[in-house]
Amino acid sequence: MAERRANTLLAARRSEDAAWHGTAFIVEALLLLAFLAFSLAVFMQLFGSAHARSVEERQLTQAVLLASNEAERFAADPQAGYGAALYDAEGNAVATGGSEQADTFVVERETASEQMPGGTLYRASIIVSCDGEAIYELETARYLSDGGRGGDGA
Repeated sequence: MAERRANTLLAARRSEDAAWHGTAFIVEALLLLAFLAFSLAVFMQLFGSAHARSVEERQLTQAVLLASNEAERFAADPQAGYGAALYDAEGNAVATGGSEQADTFVVERETASEQMPGGTLYRASIIVSCDGEAIYELETARYLSDGGRGGDGA
């Protein structure tokens, strides 16, 4: 009877171990799968927000460049007055007759003059917008003496 009991215990122990090892593997695999899914969701969200931020930064950089170019044009000829121009995402001029497309930058300049005792102070407000939203604004000024020669620009 002792021998039969040993066989029975041994057989019972083997079947429990086999079931436990299989269950432990499945539980561990499910936990690993859940961790990987959670990590993937977190990283996808991080990469998505990083991409959105890079698009915004690219637009801001292009808007600053376009506003700077318009300020240079104003410094060269402050008497030009109001002006508006369309540019694509790379900064190339777009024909104004067509309709605005996505990622089209609109550069607007309004100029005001103020008579001073020794000449005229011209002020310009430059606004760069994309998709109807103002991205960058720049204020600048240029003084021209009565002789018409260039003065200090701000």
